[in-house]
Amino acid sequence: MWKKILAVLVGLVIGYWLYDDFDPETLNAKRVVITGASTGIGEQIAYHYARFGAKILITARREEVLKQVVDRCRQVGSTEGQYEYITADMSDMSATQNVIQEATRRLGGIDILVLNHITVMPLGEWKGTPQNLSSLQHIFDVNFRAYVHLTSHAFSELEKNSGSVIVVSSFAGKVSIPFVAPYSASKFALDGFFSALRQELRMKNCDISITLCIIGLVGTDNALSKLMEFGQDFLLSVMKPATPTDTALAIVKGGQRRVREIYYPYLDVRIPYLLRDWLPNAIESVTRYISTPSHYKR
Repeated sequence: MWKKILAVLVGLVIGYWLYDDFDPETLNAKRVVITGASTGIGEQIAYHYARFGAKILITARREEVLKQVVDRCRQVGSTEGQYEYITADMSDMSATQNVIQEATRRLGGIDILVLNHITVMPLGEWKGTPQNLSSLQHIFDVNFRAYVHLTSHAFSELEKNSGSVIVVSSFAGKVSIPFVAPYSASKFALDGFFSALRQELRMKNCDISITLCIIGLVGTDNALSKLMEFGQDFLLSVMKPATPTDTALAIVKGGQRRVREIYYPYLDVRIPYLLRDWLPNAIESVTRYISTPSHYKR
């Protein structure tokens, strides 16, 4: 009996993993706002939307890099496409309102809001120092509060257009990871807030979809350099990073399908999360083992 049940469950998981009902044509002419789009996953998300014919406004802090991304969008997208940018510092909550106002004005509305930006933080132990406490405030401002503010300012447009909010989160927002405690906490906060918001929207029959993206190790230049600096040689030897472009495509697909959550890479992220509450000590033990940097004793 149990073997049959297990076989059915495995079949369902594999079927779900392989099933793809993505329809890129529905993204044509959609008005998309993408934060943190100057590099890494956000940059690749912009290119995918450009290829699918969307109208795009991207934002980050560095104007020159944003210009380069917009130029690349013009190359890979339609010659008639609309590609805009605006500089913004997401630690400034007033900037979040300006981004939404400018996107609405320039694009004529918002159909999809992709929340992807993060603040760069060094890996390290939490020691409760004044520097720790100061950085904690900044991390929550950028990684959490700005997401909430952007969504709140975009509510009227998203509701009018039956729009979508795509929240790029992390495996560290489902399973706690050592040496990134503030980052992990900010991602757990995203899960709590947007999962609650999704239920409130459904309770009042508001047709705004919220897709939470649980992303594992991705080989962005920033992520790899930070891991190498902290001596995470063993982690990188046992885990193959996903490519930013493949990760970005999975995010775009999940948003188009308006699914509740996506996990990418699926097996790397989904299985440890499923086991988190069943075998917590085992999952934490494995996490500690593969996360031990070279300057620690194993």
